[in-house]
Amino acid sequence: MKSLIRLLIMGLSGWLASLAATIRRLLLGPTMPTWSWTTEWTVASMRAVIARAAGYSDDPLLLRVGLRATTPVPPSLRRFVNVQRVRIGGIEADRFVPGTTTPSMHTLLYFHGGGYVFGNPGTHRQFIAQLVHATGATAVAPQYRLAPRHRYPAAVDDAETAYRALIDGGVDPQTIVLAGDSAGGGLATALLLRIRTQGLPMPGGAVLLSPYLDLQHTSYTIRTNAATDYLPLQGLKVPNNWYADRDQLTLPEVSPVHADLTGLPPLLVLAGGAEMILGDSIVIADHASRDGVHCTLVIEPDMMHVWPIVADRQPQSTEALATIGKWLGGLGS
Repeated sequence: MKSLIRLLIMGLSGWLASLAATIRRLLLGPTMPTWSWTTEWTVASMRAVIARAAGYSDDPLLLRVGLRATTPVPPSLRRFVNVQRVRIGGIEADRFVPGTTTPSMHTLLYFHGGGYVFGNPGTHRQFIAQLVHATGATAVAPQYRLAPRHRYPAAVDDAETAYRALIDGGVDPQTIVLAGDSAGGGLATALLLRIRTQGLPMPGGAVLLSPYLDLQHTSYTIRTNAATDYLPLQGLKVPNNWYADRDQLTLPEVSPVHADLTGLPPLLVLAGGAEMILGDSIVIADHASRDGVHCTLVIEPDMMHVWPIVADRQPQSTEALATIGKWLGGLGS
């Protein structure tokens, strides 16, 4: 009963936040010049719901919801993208196959976001289907283990297992592109470092959407962009203690902003100009340049954290998918 009440409170919090955002916009105008009404409501409600959920992190029902929730593939995409539930290296995963006559040669190994504590491939099914349709690539999204029950290095171990399984299954490493949003982007970067450490063949590249790369939370943009994003400011005021121990937070596999990136493949980093962890993306792009890694950094003005997923009706989200498709098409050329 307590869990159901908490779910109701979260829903009510989101609704009230949307109402407040409506009144604020009518009086003061949009929070950011390019935001639609839908984006305004989405950001406001997500900020309120996430703030509530942060206080219920140990609720068993919410944990089950996070592990099972699914965003369905839109009807308009179902005939273009086939989704299958599979196992890869013993790990449950979603496999997305484009129904196109001119498929890309690439396979996206996609890691979902959720702060390492929430989500599953199903929560990102709609977006990954859109990404597959836009790029023509096949995608595999593994269900890696989550904190705090499974702390570092469990997620990186699972990511490595999935990558090895693709290679062992006959996929050419150069056609594999790691991808992920938020914590999934951090996990994709950590996997690149693990691949280098293990001496495995490198993938063709990596696409990082608003990657979460500094678990000490030192970026100045956490505070300067707090009013234009939906991430929980209270949680980002202190170092992350749910994914790794304090003395592990500077390990490169935990916080890749501390990594030497030498030898990594090309990177595409997409970040929102209005998001709180924008600084993570700026730092990783600077370090890539320092270490001789080709990195394309795209900062979309006015956009919040992982805007292609959160604000999928914004024109900037369609442009982001096109950018990824164009970048994938240029790999190896």
